[in-house]
Amino acid sequence: MSVDVDEVLGALKRDDLSLLVGGEPISIPPWCDWLVWLGQWMRAQAALDGRRVAVVRMPSRRLGAAFTALGAAFASARLHDDSLHWDALRGLAPGTKVFWRELGSCRSAGWSGTIAGLRQIDDGGDFLEVVVEARGKTPQNTRLFSKWAALSYGITLGSVTAQTDERLASAESFFRAVVAGAAQGWMRSPAIECTVITERSSFLSDLTGLAFRAGAGGEASLSELLAIADAGRGAYVKTRIAPARNNGVLDESGSITVLDGASAAVRMGDTIARSIVVLLDQSEYDEEVEQLIQTFLGSAVDAHIHAPSRGVKTSPASVEAFMFGLPLQSRSRI
Repeated sequence: MSVDVDEVLGALKRDDLSLLVGGEPISIPPWCDWLVWLGQWMRAQAALDGRRVAVVRMPSRRLGAAFTALGAAFASARLHDDSLHWDALRGLAPGTKVFWRELGSCRSAGWSGTIAGLRQIDDGGDFLEVVVEARGKTPQNTRLFSKWAALSYGITLGSVTAQTDERLASAESFFRAVVAGAAQGWMRSPAIECTVITERSSFLSDLTGLAFRAGAGGEASLSELLAIADAGRGAYVKTRIAPARNNGVLDESGSITVLDGASAAVRMGDTIARSIVVLLDQSEYDEEVEQLIQTFLGSAVDAHIHAPSRGVKTSPASVEAFMFGLPLQSRSRI
């Protein structure tokens, strides 16, 4: 996949963003803006050669992982290839049960049906043929979905509640407002974009009351924009949260992994992500963490750092950061 790092970074309309704390707008703090930028850059590089690790030390890493993951989401919305999602839907076997939601007079309504196959209509291209299940007074019928309709309705293998659909619509509208060229249907695609290794309860608690505004347009909570996996929203997830105590590989999906804190950092050998961000409080950069990083630095390469042509955004004075590249074979523990 050919990726223009400058284009991905420039797609975000940064001047249109404002942060809301408890409903009150504030200027986005420099450290927050920088972490969003870092998340964008690291996600863009995940589609390019090699692997890379960014180590960030801050006075406090609280909310650092959330803003980094948000930057990754902004980049993913620009990078998403909706043809891959469409190809996946076109490849579903006849008889596969699918779900989607459509906007009614007052609210969205859930529908389900089974795949009948593909139908080609003259110059209209391929249409997904679905046998819609009967519901109430509506008899069984057949629907044809174009690529645009299938992605807009968010056809999926799992059902979606009305509440989840509202959250998705809010977040999708926000991304399309602040990311130039945001891919249609990205928010409703099944791919996980970022894994955060951290303590789930404190991570979610810190998001309370935080939201973003898109210029004079809509607003969306930070938790909605991250689309975090939980029991109530298994169909559409962008950010996965997992504890450092998990055994084995930490991130079987996602292009970027954020290791939040020292207990997560020492598991760096158990991540397979192309881009890794290690976030540490100043006090957490202890001997154990330093020795681990030094071990990885022994295999470091410069070739896999894909810098933007306009240069790397300078971190705030309170933030220390450095980055190194790794060969792909370093995915296993060193």
